[in-house]
Amino acid sequence: MKLALTLLLTITSTTGALAQTLKSVPREFQGEWNMERSACGNALNDSVLQLRSNKISYYESSGPVRAVVKRGRELALIAELSGEGETRVHAAQFRLSRNGRTLTDELSTPPLLRYRCPAQRR
Repeated sequence: MKLALTLLLTITSTTGALAQTLKSVPREFQGEWNMERSACGNALNDSVLQLRSNKISYYESSGPVRAVVKRGRELALIAELSGEGETRVHAAQFRLSRNGRTLTDELSTPPLLRYRCPAQRR
């Protein structure tokens, strides 16, 4: 929890673009993201990421988003993830490319680049 609070305080206190505390994940960040475009739509690749307005999902865990801060093309969030029999607090920080086609997970080492998947038709 300390990491999550530090993350949100860092993004809101850094000089530069004005940070906004939001109630949900902004539309430009929402959708399915994957390291491999060929894996889009099947949720079988362990790099899959789904961002919805109030939910985040990874390969084996998902849960509600509890806090969201946006500054320019950067997004920080705190979520409560459940998976593999455990529930935990999760902090994430993403950077959206200028063209909106890639999303970098800034907290991964090294930073993890995912591609936007085409929207699924229902």
